[in-house]
Amino acid sequence: MKATENRILLSFILPIYNVEKYLGECIDSILSQITDECEIILVDDGSLDSSGMICEQYVQKDQRIKMVKKENGGLSSARNSGLEIATGRYVTFVDSDDKIASDSVKGILKWIKSGGTDMCFLKAHKFYSDTEYEYIGECLERAKLLNQSRESAIYHIASRPKYPGSAWAKLFRREFLIDNDLHFPYDRRLSEDLGFIRDCVLLSKDFDYLDFPYYHYRQNRQGSITNKITVRNFLDLSKFVVESADKLTVNKKTNEAVNQYMMSCVAYEYSILLYLYNLIPSDDKKDVMSLLKKYKWTLKYSLTLRGKILSVLANVFGLRFTALLVNAYRKAN
Repeated sequence: MKATENRILLSFILPIYNVEKYLGECIDSILSQITDECEIILVDDGSLDSSGMICEQYVQKDQRIKMVKKENGGLSSARNSGLEIATGRYVTFVDSDDKIASDSVKGILKWIKSGGTDMCFLKAHKFYSDTEYEYIGECLERAKLLNQSRESAIYHIASRPKYPGSAWAKLFRREFLIDNDLHFPYDRRLSEDLGFIRDCVLLSKDFDYLDFPYYHYRQNRQGSITNKITVRNFLDLSKFVVESADKLTVNKKTNEAVNQYMMSCVAYEYSILLYLYNLIPSDDKKDVMSLLKKYKWTLKYSLTLRGKILSVLANVFGLRFTALLVNAYRKAN
């Protein structure tokens, strides 16, 4: 990535793979409200359907749209390719089967012109249909992020009910990403954004949160990666847990407050591993249980009541029983 000075304030980066049914809706939700201070970067990651053709039609129609065509390399590779050619002062990622809320861009551009921060969180909702929306529940508060110390802000992020680890619904100062060589992993893993967000949080000097509807995250799409639970989901998520434990602790102990706080996010993702354990084939459960046992200690770092309860249950009743309780809890909620 190379920083350039120009008039572009915001780059939207859309990784695209076989989403012909939803792509137009996604692009239109952005295109209908951007100004000449914005650009849209469409990264066709080797789509086998008509997605590439749809991208080309949009490029011909509007000069604010750029397109990258590449061989299939996965979501991380597509996002990294978009970052390479982005020129905006800020970048944001939009998955191409999702969309953004009407009238949200003007608020973002106003925020950028006011100065901005290294990293800014945006409000997101899940949607099941055009009339059924549900707040995604990260429960961030602007007053506890903006103009706060790094330590205090990271504590707030890490103590939320869930780790806000998705790449979407966030703004990143592009110069900040360049200076810190921040990019997505190249190993085609799922849960690829968790480590990227972890490192962005740890390296950001300042944070903010914009509390107006912005991101609409589509649920239950047929063929979506997140709709298919396999042992690979478990193993790829476990990479985040293992790598984070290695990065943030020495002999299971942290030497900085911010690392201690971020371990609460690791504990949250470990709880997701407990849930996934119930869904993977029986033949794989023996191997993954050994990994769960090895990293059970991460639960002790949780800053949430739910995490603390899980830690007690795992120590008293064991991981298999705790995994069953996690599964029952998620079904009930």
